[in-house]
Amino acid sequence: MVIIAMTLYLPQHIAFLTNRAWFYYHGDEEAMVYGVKSVIENAVTTSTAIVGQVKETLVKASVDSTVVGAAKEL
Repeated sequence: MVIIAMTLYLPQHIAFLTNRAWFYYHGDEEAMVYGVKSVIENAVTTSTAIVGQVKETLVKASVDSTVVGAAKEL
């Protein structure tokens, strides 16, 4: 009975342990995908905010330089 049990269940048990070891070593693929997606979304949001601030700064700078240029002409 022991030999029958070893031939039937040992390969399945070894495969299960190997899969668990691979999972613990490599991690969860879904978590990695979610993590990368989160980083990309954060980068896009941050860059969009920075672009908006740069745009506002450039608009203010152009308005200020126009006012200074108009004052010089007077």
